[in-house]
Amino acid sequence: MSDVNYHLQRSSQFYELDRFENCYQEATEVLKYDAENEEAFFLIILALLHQKKYDKAEQIGNTAIGTNPGSDRLFYAMGILNNRKDNFGKAKNYLEAAIRIAPTKSKYFVQLAKSHLYFNQVKQAQALLHHSLKLDPNSESALQLKSLLEQQTGDSQEAQFLADKALKLSPENAHTHLIKATLNWKNKNFEAAESHLETAVQLQPQNQDILALWLESRTRNLSKWKIPINLLAGNSQGLIRTSLTSGVLTFLINVLLSNQVDFGPVIWIGIILVLTPSIIFWFIRPFLKFSFLNKKFSWAIFEVANQSLPIEFLACLNIISSLIYWISGNGLFFGISFLSTLIGTGLAASKNTDSYFPIFKNPNRTSGVYFIITVLSALVLFFLNKWGK
Repeated sequence: MSDVNYHLQRSSQFYELDRFENCYQEATEVLKYDAENEEAFFLIILALLHQKKYDKAEQIGNTAIGTNPGSDRLFYAMGILNNRKDNFGKAKNYLEAAIRIAPTKSKYFVQLAKSHLYFNQVKQAQALLHHSLKLDPNSESALQLKSLLEQQTGDSQEAQFLADKALKLSPENAHTHLIKATLNWKNKNFEAAESHLETAVQLQPQNQDILALWLESRTRNLSKWKIPINLLAGNSQGLIRTSLTSGVLTFLINVLLSNQVDFGPVIWIGIILVLTPSIIFWFIRPFLKFSFLNKKFSWAIFEVANQSLPIEFLACLNIISSLIYWISGNGLFFGISFLSTLIGTGLAASKNTDSYFPIFKNPNRTSGVYFIITVLSALVLFFLNKWGK
């Protein structure tokens, strides 16, 4: 058993050091001596989760639970895995099984609360987090998630208290600074938000989601662009306000033009001036965020800087198609403008559980998919209208 303990200890140490491949290798060595070792399986699943090898983690997890059907830790690990894979119903089943075996583990209730949140079951999630904090009043993950929920439900004072307590308990936790940043963002304190996000990036430089949010915050604090950007965006974390603003402006003009209302040069100048903040926000700002990385252009780096790219892309499509419609009068571009606003606003409503800001895992690919959906839908509507006439 000395070999088992040696490799388990090394595996655990590698996990604490974020060396997940080494953690996996050492835990795999344990199974050569003890094929049913629960702790080794647990470390293997966690290591694979961090490497985003979800299918392999699930395969090993099923084997592990088969040999250790009474292990709450393995059910918990499988719950985390299925939350990551967006299999939230399956995650709930695993986490509830873990809680039945070990009903006093605070962190199990936090993870189950996340599963409920994906189904927009806020009250159930709040009850689970309340119970989690009864079991462990200093649970960092429960405090963080409850603070985010209080932000969402409008109790800023409670959200502030929970965020401050979490930060006091774990000042070197990147996620805790992320929570504080979102709270400051909501209260329109963008400089404080940027400061906390910068700290979070320093603590966890490999986290691309936090990096993207930091870049987002930085662009809202640029002195030259601050007024027009915040005039349009305000404290909007989900970009709904910005998407709707540009959509309403262009759509009203499109409707008036479709009814053959003539605009004089003065009105057109006024329209351009009104749309200027939208053009700065949707066209210039994505490249400002990219430039902060100080690297040569590549789509991969651009994607890191702009993980809300699908919304930005659809907003650009709205403005461009509106301009083409104003010049050409082609109704197809009217449809593209309308649909891009509609879809973009819907996407802006989708929020990351940890930040309440839209973060997409594959922004370039997602943008391409929604571009195709928007254009094809507009084509169908255009030709149906032509055919109806």
